[in-house]
Amino acid sequence: MLPSIQAGLQGAANILGMAIEQQQSQRKLQTALDRHQLLLKEVNHRVKNSLQVVASMLHLQANSAGNSELSESLNEAASRISTVGQAYDRLAYAADYEKIDLITYLKEVLKDLERAISPNVIHFVAPPNISILADRAILMGLIINELVSNAGKYAYPDRPSGGPIWVTVAQIEKRAVAISIRDEGVGLPAGFDLAKTKRLGTRLVSALSEQLGAELTKPASTTGSNFALLVPLEAV
Repeated sequence: MLPSIQAGLQGAANILGMAIEQQQSQRKLQTALDRHQLLLKEVNHRVKNSLQVVASMLHLQANSAGNSELSESLNEAASRISTVGQAYDRLAYAADYEKIDLITYLKEVLKDLERAISPNVIHFVAPPNISILADRAILMGLIINELVSNAGKYAYPDRPSGGPIWVTVAQIEKRAVAISIRDEGVGLPAGFDLAKTKRLGTRLVSALSEQLGAELTKPASTTGSNFALLVPLEAV
């Protein structure tokens, strides 16, 4: 009887020891994971700050260029860099270090854009939130940056007070995001073809849409211009 009791106690001690070792291993893994996430957030924060510095330098250069076309190009480059920087800003403070809230991110992007295309006014219509991988959100932000900037520059040439630009975002179930950018301006030139345009901004939009695996279309519109983008939530 005694040997069996001793064997039982030894077995219980072994199980307890294994449980303690497992808890210690889990604590070490959690500590390592927490440190990894902290380092990622710090990296994202530093990337964001570096991009802000570059964008500021480009704006300064644009202001002192003495050439309107060069100034415009430099400001456009600064706007693109700021759009990327806004995503890293979201990542630096997000609980999930891979995904960000697309809607909060786009609000920041459009806030910066509205200052750049003043006196035009941007109307943003979207659901409360859409969680998406940061790299896909950045590409969407860059596309919206280009299309809204183009509308701001070309849609209302004869209106000193500018005009409205609508950006609408909707989630289609759990598989895709639908984005619309439209205005009530003069519209696109006759025969405009997305695939054949030589404008850098529009070529960027086509290239970024292809990278996202998105469908970019130009729905018919009685006034102004209208672009629609259907983006899968996950890479295809």
